[in-house]
Amino acid sequence: MSTSPTAAQYAHPPSSPPRICPPTPTRRSMRTKEKANPSITPRKFRRFFTPRSHGSQHTSAARQALFDITAPANNRNVVQSSPLRAKETDTGNENSPPFTRDLKRRKMFHTPESSPEHACSRKRQGTIGKDRQVEEEKGNSHNLRSSPCVRASSKMISFSDEEQDTEYEEDDAVLPQKPLQRVAPLIDRGLSGRLLQLSFGSSTRGTRQRYEYPVNDWQDETSKFYSRPSDVHTCTSIEGPALCIPFCATSCNTNTLTAIGDEEGRVRLLESGGNSHPPFSESYLSFRVHTNAIIDMTFSDDDTLLATASGDSTARVVDMRTQTTIAVLGNHYASLKQVRFQPGANNHSVIATSSRDGSVQIWDLRCKGLDGPVNHIQAPVEPHRTTTRSETQKLLYGRPINSIYDVHKPSSNQHQAAAIIPMDAPSRGEASRRVGDVSVTAISFLPPGQEHLLLTASEADASVKLWDIRSLQSKRKSQIPLSSTRKPQSHNQWRHFGVTSMNLSTDSSRLYTLCKDNTVYAYSTAHLILGQAPELSIDNERRGGQRATQEGLGPLYGFRHPKFHATSFYVKSAIRKARNGHSEVLAVGSSDGSAILFPTDERYFPKPRPSHPQSDELCSSPMIPQRPALRRCGSTLGSRQDDSIPISTNGTALIRGHDREVGSLTWTSNGELVTVGDDYFVRVWREDEDARDLRTGGEAEGKRWGCGWADVREGYDDDDC
Repeated sequence: MSTSPTAAQYAHPPSSPPRICPPTPTRRSMRTKEKANPSITPRKFRRFFTPRSHGSQHTSAARQALFDITAPANNRNVVQSSPLRAKETDTGNENSPPFTRDLKRRKMFHTPESSPEHACSRKRQGTIGKDRQVEEEKGNSHNLRSSPCVRASSKMISFSDEEQDTEYEEDDAVLPQKPLQRVAPLIDRGLSGRLLQLSFGSSTRGTRQRYEYPVNDWQDETSKFYSRPSDVHTCTSIEGPALCIPFCATSCNTNTLTAIGDEEGRVRLLESGGNSHPPFSESYLSFRVHTNAIIDMTFSDDDTLLATASGDSTARVVDMRTQTTIAVLGNHYASLKQVRFQPGANNHSVIATSSRDGSVQIWDLRCKGLDGPVNHIQAPVEPHRTTTRSETQKLLYGRPINSIYDVHKPSSNQHQAAAIIPMDAPSRGEASRRVGDVSVTAISFLPPGQEHLLLTASEADASVKLWDIRSLQSKRKSQIPLSSTRKPQSHNQWRHFGVTSMNLSTDSSRLYTLCKDNTVYAYSTAHLILGQAPELSIDNERRGGQRATQEGLGPLYGFRHPKFHATSFYVKSAIRKARNGHSEVLAVGSSDGSAILFPTDERYFPKPRPSHPQSDELCSSPMIPQRPALRRCGSTLGSRQDDSIPISTNGTALIRGHDREVGSLTWTSNGELVTVGDDYFVRVWREDEDARDLRTGGEAEGKRWGCGWADVREGYDDDDC
């Protein structure tokens, strides 16, 4: 009986062989071409066995590529295929392509998408791409882009007639790459990063930054100043417990010592450095120079000489190594206002002094002086100490080599101006010939190279005069200055105000004058003389004859602050030069008991607004500080300040340090500020983050007792978001 297969047997054959999955290709097998017996076709036979001399009508891509890497072709193709990366060749790897523009990757086998191996290969694609990226970073890859333009979406699948395998083209950018992470944003990379971001057209913004000041907040230059009780020196009489008022202060150029001159004519040295011995509250050294108050002092460049200007009508030069007086300069007949050493090569010899008698005297310590004192005031205060220097050097009673009389007195053809200019009246005991004299309140030499030029200012008006001391003639009573700056426009409309102090910037391009109208005016030093000015040239020779005084430009801009008031000529100013990592800051005293700090960098200034003829609109402008009308010297300054120049109110007051007028101040060699007040206190203001702690700490547990700090605007100390 024959048996026939059933339907179940056809559906399930008994001996069906199992289906075996081909092995998963490794990464190495994917990179190397599968080795197989080459198939010989007529076209391949003709390609490899035809002599080259017969030539070929069609050049294949492989032969053209071999021709492109030869020496003649490389000499002709001097332009690289990519402007971003140079060509790289690796002759040690046999599997590497012979040229750098290889955008193809050959797949040695083809797996249908419906097969399970295709899914497995897709899972490995991310791992293979990461491994390939690591190898490319190590320099093992030679697949470079053919141009800066990325052709990421171009994919081509082609089948070869001879090899029957799949080829496809894709760009390297298709593979997943780790994105580049920025180390730090540009806004946190300091000034250079912010300037770079501004050059791209975007503005930097932050909690402490404003749109008007995109580079930085100006308060960063002045907000870190503070003073603690240990930074206070009480000025007492050296001979007893009585208090005496300090008049002036000046700092050494080579160390942290500061000299203080008081009303008794004594000089005391204070150590302003932190953690110093003795502390700032005690005197490091003290000695007496005059019998009257010391109005002004200055050190020579190497601190070996100290020049003092006193109310006894004399100036004296002290040798700091022995603390003895070596010269007495006494040609004035009224109290002196300022004394200055000439910078440059003659720093130890040439001195200029100004006085209330309206004259400026030029002294040279190398010239022979008088045989003895003219009167008892010029006699030395105490006998010379027994030192080697005092025994070999005789006391010099100086004789001026040049004199400028009536420096700022109005000329005879200015009767109308003379009627409104105040004249300095003689004090009790002074000579009656001082009637009508105009006090010269401030003097300053130009920097080395132009040290023959002298600037003067007076109590009469806000103009500054420029003199060439080489062309002065001592026999002539009236001298002619080189130039005179133009007065502020508001002074011509109402009244004139004098100048109490002058300072030059770090590069001497700006001149700052403290005026009694509660404003600091800034002038351009190059514009002191308009037109051709050979006198301002460094290689200038001595001028032959006198000529008419030229009129320079007026002030460029000004500084004001609601707490800045100069009601006396004892209010001075001092500037910290941009050295040793410190920024340039202008410090001014005030009759309100607070020193004011102004950053002088012009990038912090607000944009000027167009002026309006109505005074009420001018006073309401944000360029002018809003404060009630103040009666100063018989005029209402708050309502009569009609400014035609930009006014910056970017100033920081140092509060709770003094309760009376802050007059003289000076900057130490390490960038700290020393202020002198009428409350008998001398304070040193240090720059550190402790100022923020004092502002935000409150009054609990007496943390602020005896301290002072920089008063910033509201919201400045808020933490950054």
